[in-house]
Amino acid sequence: MNAFSPPNGFAAAPAPTSAPGSDEAIRTRLFDQFNAFWVNASREGVPYDMIGTMSVTAAVYGLLAKHGVGTTAEFLEGMANDVRTGMFAVPPRPN
Repeated sequence: MNAFSPPNGFAAAPAPTSAPGSDEAIRTRLFDQFNAFWVNASREGVPYDMIGTMSVTAAVYGLLAKHGVGTTAEFLEGMANDVRTGMFAVPPRPN
């Protein structure tokens, strides 16, 4: 199951928008929406690692749909190296 295979007839709808906007405006709007989702889910008691796992999984499906297997794998290999070298280092945060 992923964003492209809705379970039980559920289908996600895009957020309403007044105009397409620039790439930067779209990124900013989506970042705000994602942060709101993260805050809401954590307030409801969803563990951070579960939110993160679901977010990463959804992102991988999106990358595969747009860029294919090879490019997505290269991107993820680069990201894995970034994680190993501490680029994403943050202090552990309990739920």
